[in-house]
Amino acid sequence: MRSAPAIVTTLRLGLLAAAVLLAAGCGESGPPEPGPGVPPTIPTAAPPPSNRPVPAEPDPLTAAPPAGATALPTGRVDASALPAGLPTLVWTRGDTVIGVYGRAGGCTDARLAVVDQDAERVVLRVEQFSTGPGPCTRELVYPPLEATLAAPLGERPVVLTGAVV
Repeated sequence: MRSAPAIVTTLRLGLLAAAVLLAAGCGESGPPEPGPGVPPTIPTAAPPPSNRPVPAEPDPLTAAPPAGATALPTGRVDASALPAGLPTLVWTRGDTVIGVYGRAGGCTDARLAVVDQDAERVVLRVEQFSTGPGPCTRELVYPPLEATLAAPLGERPVVLTGAVV
């Protein structure tokens, strides 16, 4: 049988070991902070890959026109009546075909109409409209839309109007 002082010493050592383990387990997680004069560790691993698909075409909010079309200079386009978020790029294909990007996706589609055309200007209306009650997916696409003018565009300015209906 052990003596009382031996039991007390064993208990003290056991309590000390438990205190050290408890203190180590209650500390902050992660690597310890570097001491003075030691630079912090910077992770060098690349972020995990995104599950998002890479767009096949450039972003139409900043894009060039589709292949075979020519962008109209921005100074000839008045997009002040266009709802926010609809692309403002206008292009031509030949003398009488004019185009813009619409906005669609999920339960929406887009269309383009020539509202007015005279010797002074051409007015286009871009609409994003509902195609059904849902359930809808959340994708967003910018389809190219084109319309044919009654006469060549020439130097006439283009006014973009639109709606989300």
